Amino acid sequence: MTGLRFVAMLPVFLTHVAFQGVFSDAKASWGFLDAMGSTGYVAVSFFFVLSGFVITWSYRPTDTARTFWRRRLFRVFPNHLVTYMLALVLIVSVGMSVGVLPSITQLFLVQSWVPDPVFTDTGNSVSWSLAVDVAFYAVFPALLVLVNRIDPARLWYWVGAAVLGVAAVPAIALTALPDTPQMPLGGVSVSQYWLTYFFPVFRLLECLLGMLMARIVLTDKWIRLPVLPAALLVVLAYWTSQQVPYLFRLSAVTVLPVALLTAAAAMADANGRGTPFGGRVMVWFGDLSFAFYLLHNLVLKYGHLLLGHTEVDGELVGHTWSTPAGIALIAAGFAVSLILAWLLHNCVEKPAMRRWSRARSKTPVGEVASGVPVKNGANLAGE
Repeated sequence: MTGLRFVAMLPVFLTHVAFQGVFSDAKASWGFLDAMGSTGYVAVSFFFVLSGFVITWSYRPTDTARTFWRRRLFRVFPNHLVTYMLALVLIVSVGMSVGVLPSITQLFLVQSWVPDPVFTDTGNSVSWSLAVDVAFYAVFPALLVLVNRIDPARLWYWVGAAVLGVAAVPAIALTALPDTPQMPLGGVSVSQYWLTYFFPVFRLLECLLGMLMARIVLTDKWIRLPVLPAALLVVLAYWTSQQVPYLFRLSAVTVLPVALLTAAAAMADANGRGTPFGGRVMVWFGDLSFAFYLLHNLVLKYGHLLLGHTEVDGELVGHTWSTPAGIALIAAGFAVSLILAWLLHNCVEKPAMRRWSRARSKTPVGEVASGVPVKNGANLAGE
C-alpha cells in the first residue's frame, strides 16, 4: 500500500504540470491537459479513502482520542509548517503579494471551509486537502465508535449509502448553487466546484467509505477481490466517468472502485502476497509521498515563474518553451521535488514523529496492531 501511494501521486504531479502550460505549442499544452483529464482528482479521492482505511485498520484498542490526535498533529503539522514558510518566501521572491487573511487560514488549515478561490489557491495551494484531513482527524474517534457499532452483516449496505452520498454531492451543487461566476475549466461555477471538491464535510464521505472498507476487511466480510481485477475496475470506472458531466468525474463514478482497490491492496499486504507496488524502490517512493505532495506544486509553480515570467492582466504568467525543452524542465521539476521531499521526510517528518508523536511507551518494536505491522512506531502504510 505504501508503494501504491506514490503511484497515485504521479497523476497529481502531472495534472499540476499540465496546469502550468510550459509548452510554447498551444496544441501540445492543451493536449497534455486533455490527456490528464480527471486523473489527478481521482487520485486525491483515493488518498481520502486510503486515509480512512489505514487509520481505522491500524487503530489500537488501547488508543485514546488524545493519543490519536497527538500522532496526527505531529504527522501533519511539521511538514505543513515548513512548506508553508517556503511558500511565503517563494511568493515574495517572484514579486507577488501575500494575502493576510488567506495566509492565516492556510496556516491553521481551515482554508477549505471558505468558498472563495483566493483562500484555496494561495501559498502552498495543495494544503487545502490537509484542511480536510484535519477535519477528519477531529471527528475520527467519534466516527469510529459509530462505525464499530454497525452489524458486520450490514457493512456493505453502509458502503452503498456512502457511495450514493458521494454521488449526490455534485447533484446538490448543480441544483442548489448558482452557475456563475464560472471556473476557467469544467463549465461549472466557482461555488459549485468548491462544494463538490473542497468542502470538508462532503469530502469526509470518502474518508468514511475508507473506514467502512477497513471494517469489512477486519470482520472478514471482504469479497476476496484480487488487486489486478480491482485495478481494472478503476480503469473502467475512470473511462466511464469521462462520459458524464464534469463535477461527477471528480470522484462520484470512481470512488467505489477506488475503495475496492484500497481493500484489495491491503489484503495482499496482510497476506504476504506480492504486488507490483510492494518492491523496495516503490516503498521508498511511497515513504516520500507525503513530503513530495506538499512540495511538488511549489517547485512547479514558483520554479516556473522564477525561470522567467510576464504580467498579463495583473497575473504573473511563466515563460513557455519548445516541447523537448518543456519535457526536460518537467523531468527536472520531478527530480527537484523528489530531492526536497527526501530532505523534508528525513530531516523534519521522521524526527518529529519519533520525538513528539507519542509518549514514551514500553510497547515492543514490531508489535502488530489490528492487522497492520508496526515498525519503529509507525505503521507501514504510511499513516
